Amino acid sequence: MAAALIGEAFLSASIQVLCDRITSTEFIDFFQRKKLDESLLMKLKITLLALYAVLSDAEEKQIVNPAVRNWLDELKHAVFDAEDLLDEIDTEALRCKVEGEGQNNKLTSKVWNCFFTSRNSSYLNMNGRIEELFQRLKQLAKEKDVIGLREVHGVKVSHRTPTTSLVDDSRVYGRDDDKKYLSTVLLSDDASDNDVCVLAIVGMGGVGKTALAQILYNDDNVKEHFALRAWACVSEDYDPIRVTKTLLESVTSKPCNLTDLNLLQLELKKQIRGKKFLFVLDDLWNEKYVDWDHFQIPFTSGARGSKVMVTTRSTNVASIMRNVPIHELKPLSNEDCWFLLAQHAFGNQTHGSRPKLEEIGKKIAVKCNGLPLAAKTIGGLLRCKIDAEEWNSVLNSNIWELPYERSNILPALWLSYHYLPAQLKQCFVYCSIFPKGYRFKREEVVLLWVAEGLIVQVENMKVEEVAEKYFDELLSRSLFQKSRKMSFKMHDLINGLATFMARGFCYSLEGNESHEVPKIVRHFSYVKEEFDAASRFGPLYGMKCLRTFLPLALRLEMKFYVSNRILQDLLPTLTRLRVLSLSKYKNITEVPDSIGHLIHLRYMDVSYTSIERLPDIVCTLYNLQTLLLSNCSSLTKLPAGIPKLINLHHLNFKGTNIGEMPSEMGRLKGLRTLTTFIVGKSTGSSIKQLRELSHLRGKLSILKLRNVLDLEDAVRANLKNKKDLKELELAWGDEDTNDSEKERHVLDKLQPSVNLEKLAISFYGGISFPNWLGNSNSLSNIQFMRLSDCSHCLSLPSFGQLPTLKVLYIERMKSVMTVGIEFYGGNGTSVIKPFQSLEKLAFKKMPEWEEWQPSSSGGQQPDFPRLQELILDNCPKLRGLPYHLPCLKKLSASECGVLQGGTATFTIDCLKQLRINECPGVLTLLDTKSLSLLQYLNIQNVVGVKCLPKKMVHSRNFLHHLGLYNCPSLESFPKDSLPTTLTTLIVANCKRLEFLPHEMMSQLTSLDYLRIENSCDSLKSFPLGILPNLSHLVIHTCENLESLSIEGVDENLSHLNKLQIRNCQNFLSFPRSGLPTPNLTDLRVLQCKNLESMPKKIHTLIALRQLELSDLPKLVSFAREGLPPNLQEFEVNNCDELRHVDVVNDWGLQGLVSLQQFHIGGRGSDAILETLLKEKLLPTALHSLHIFGLSSLKVVNGRGLQHLTSLRRLKINQSPSLEFLPEEGFPASLSCLSIHRCSSLSKRCQNKTGEDWAKISHIPLIKIDDEVHII
Repeated sequence: MAAALIGEAFLSASIQVLCDRITSTEFIDFFQRKKLDESLLMKLKITLLALYAVLSDAEEKQIVNPAVRNWLDELKHAVFDAEDLLDEIDTEALRCKVEGEGQNNKLTSKVWNCFFTSRNSSYLNMNGRIEELFQRLKQLAKEKDVIGLREVHGVKVSHRTPTTSLVDDSRVYGRDDDKKYLSTVLLSDDASDNDVCVLAIVGMGGVGKTALAQILYNDDNVKEHFALRAWACVSEDYDPIRVTKTLLESVTSKPCNLTDLNLLQLELKKQIRGKKFLFVLDDLWNEKYVDWDHFQIPFTSGARGSKVMVTTRSTNVASIMRNVPIHELKPLSNEDCWFLLAQHAFGNQTHGSRPKLEEIGKKIAVKCNGLPLAAKTIGGLLRCKIDAEEWNSVLNSNIWELPYERSNILPALWLSYHYLPAQLKQCFVYCSIFPKGYRFKREEVVLLWVAEGLIVQVENMKVEEVAEKYFDELLSRSLFQKSRKMSFKMHDLINGLATFMARGFCYSLEGNESHEVPKIVRHFSYVKEEFDAASRFGPLYGMKCLRTFLPLALRLEMKFYVSNRILQDLLPTLTRLRVLSLSKYKNITEVPDSIGHLIHLRYMDVSYTSIERLPDIVCTLYNLQTLLLSNCSSLTKLPAGIPKLINLHHLNFKGTNIGEMPSEMGRLKGLRTLTTFIVGKSTGSSIKQLRELSHLRGKLSILKLRNVLDLEDAVRANLKNKKDLKELELAWGDEDTNDSEKERHVLDKLQPSVNLEKLAISFYGGISFPNWLGNSNSLSNIQFMRLSDCSHCLSLPSFGQLPTLKVLYIERMKSVMTVGIEFYGGNGTSVIKPFQSLEKLAFKKMPEWEEWQPSSSGGQQPDFPRLQELILDNCPKLRGLPYHLPCLKKLSASECGVLQGGTATFTIDCLKQLRINECPGVLTLLDTKSLSLLQYLNIQNVVGVKCLPKKMVHSRNFLHHLGLYNCPSLESFPKDSLPTTLTTLIVANCKRLEFLPHEMMSQLTSLDYLRIENSCDSLKSFPLGILPNLSHLVIHTCENLESLSIEGVDENLSHLNKLQIRNCQNFLSFPRSGLPTPNLTDLRVLQCKNLESMPKKIHTLIALRQLELSDLPKLVSFAREGLPPNLQEFEVNNCDELRHVDVVNDWGLQGLVSLQQFHIGGRGSDAILETLLKEKLLPTALHSLHIFGLSSLKVVNGRGLQHLTSLRRLKINQSPSLEFLPEEGFPASLSCLSIHRCSSLSKRCQNKTGEDWAKISHIPLIKIDDEVHII
């Protein structure tokens, strides 16, 4: 009978590695040379092996036995301390090795002598420290017998080879009835006109709510029924800004940089107006009705039949949505649970092929209690296990009997963890440093695992490859889930399991409140706030054992700042750090020399900071494996000693201003990532330094190739054998060449591996290209190619012969006059049809290019059979286009003045997007073509055209976007009408254009966004009520516009939510009766010098969130009955006549409980501000106050600020008259004070030297001009 399946204990791998290290030849030799007690090593090994024998028993008993759990925690600490101690010894041995190769390095010797003198316990007293560690382990070995731990014998779980593709999660069992019912609800259109229908799927964690929602979301009928679909994971950390942004980005398929909820909601409302949408809000926890009511406001603008589907564990969450259909998802039947478990256990094997295993498996499925997550993870555990005894071991495990209430961990998840191999357990538990819902990247996690020493070297595999294998195995076991295209996450229940198992060892801090961090923590992460003050990290002082300091950014678009005390005071005390990240902290300008004390450091990330240099002492961190410096734009040089970091595997300094490489980079033979190599003229920095870097992978940019002096050096670079490189950039530099022939030979010698997928060549000075560049055998996997600034080249390579090429950019090739048959493939004798895979082709800034010839096929077949996007930019002499582009969907032609379309055979039947700029010939040609599928049309800088081509804007097509820019001759739109499908219309610098007549405007029932800028001189009054669904209106620099009209409006303009009038010098008035716009959320009026009054009854605009009044010198009447009650942001700028006390009192600012931001400045602002502060009229809810452009006020009245208990930010700009800060000080809530271009005030507030510094030094973040101070 086979031995029972047992799980490897969490610590077993660590103890095995410790035993191997202390008995290694190198370790023993070092002990002998340093006259250390060699016998201690054998004692340590014997004790460790005794402890190792009971680990599996302890691993299982810890769940129910607190004494075992405490014993195991103590053992973990002892093992971790042993790792650190041995790491110090290894580091000292490594130092001796490196310094033995460079005896003259006085700096290195000085640093290390100082280090070991100051930390005698690290070396001189090494025997005592090892003896102390031995006694701790010996005591634990005695205690194991007291608490009843025994040796367990069995078959250890082994790693399985990861499958080539992941398990198909789209298969769902036992949900046919649920799907049928929910599909009926989703596809019905019985919602009221005003409310969007919300459907809630409720069930316990792991029951399959998300999977069912995914099936419905991707159903073909659902896709066809809804014009727009979007998916957002909400999770426990409810963030309406993040969720709204996710929905908006899904709807638009574009990134969004907005961070204001109001602006996001406005944009979302605009994008979904009149369209039937399906939104899925996955994993909703928030039970506050007010939050939901405000969050769902934009949804009401969608078309009838729109739906919001919510998944939640709580019926209370569903109930806050009022009359919402609630579908309670029941557990699966035992049969369906077995089908799901079998799918993950057997893959595609036929059911019934292993009857004995299936019999046991069906019993296991019963214990999964109908939870798909449990079935999937257990199936992943048993995958590829063929021994019945192993299956019985899982079936009969005591872990099934563990009460769920004790830990909130499903027994099935316990089992999936219990039977993980030891290395995978450590890697999985480490991921508890990521907060719930955090999306991580594979490369990020792999580098962290390696740095933490969690990956054991496997023969014939690089350590990163082993880590990648572990990652894929956790993914295949469903412990990781794919989140987006390039990111992953853990299910909340899985994250809970990792967190429970990491108790006390891993800690993730969220929020700014004070938290008690356990002193035993080894791995610490935190979610970055905008300003991370020193007080947030108070619990870390004295944590001598900490290995990980990892800030995480949930909002990538934010700028982050951290207290300098973290670098100067805290980090030098964390001497056991292996992972240190300070990424994205913009105020970090230097790395202190104290970094040299962190001798264990493996991973250092200071990317996206403002550092100007790295201290030389970094080069003594001999354990360093990963150094990330990307996008440090102020960094100009790497330390000369970098090549001494012989363990360095990953060096990323992309996006810096580093101009030269340190000498002898070829010594870093273990490098796997080197983003950039800058060729120098000396031997130590020549391109031949790449020769020994045979393990490079990913992307490499080689710059300043003009410095290659010896052709043999290019050969020695050995690019052809760097088989793991996927992307390569070759750049010669922007200075002109003196030797074109030499540069051709250099490029010829730099032929890359056939595995290359992306290649970019720039500033190459040769007249022609080597043959390998257009050879299908040389570049058999190439997908992306870019040639730019090769100004001497007369012709292009035979790119048509690259069968895998998908994207091709040709830019600034100044000497190319003809693109001929060589472009497709030489003399036409090639058997490879040209451009079989090309999808995107761009030619940019080709000043001499005249002729684009067809291939030698004579038009019998398309030269570009799969081309979907063609870009022609600044090709002023180009005369024609290819004949037949059967798949073209996007065409952009810009500054191609003589371009014509070719012959009558020119076809673009599939075109959906068209951009024309200074190409009148293309515009004329397209008037003869059928463009029935066109959706997006932009026309710029076209002279002489009085009316748009009818076929382009025909009323029966699908046009959504029409932009007209700088067309001075354009006088009218087509006479019949514009398409009713039009949603966006932009007219700019078309002064002669007669705006749409009323009858044509009324037919634009889908128009959502309208912008008129410096156009339509005949427009004097704009009729607001004619466009029935307009939500966003911008009128800019319309010099004859006098008013807005609402004549003929029978009902409220309920769709209009954003209105801007700017630089309309003759604009005099709004409608007398006010604006009938109950849903207006954003109103901005700027630079209208003759406007005297704002709309009456503005206080009735209860939806208004943002109001800006700027440069309105004659405005005298405004908000006599008060401001809109829900205003969140208000700006008054250069409004001279609003300075009177009675006017300011009328606003009723003090009653605006939602106002968070107030901006006041410019002419008249001194008096307005003085009134507001004197009368204490600012609302207590105010978060941010911005004062700018004061001309006479000398001091801010502090008494008018003291009641602002929510004020966090105060910004004072361009106010030279201000001399003093308020004597009363600022509210205690203030966390950020910014003073800029206020000469007197800035001087008094200088750090430590200013007279008023004592008044502000307690504020967490202070910005005085360009100086930033954080406490």
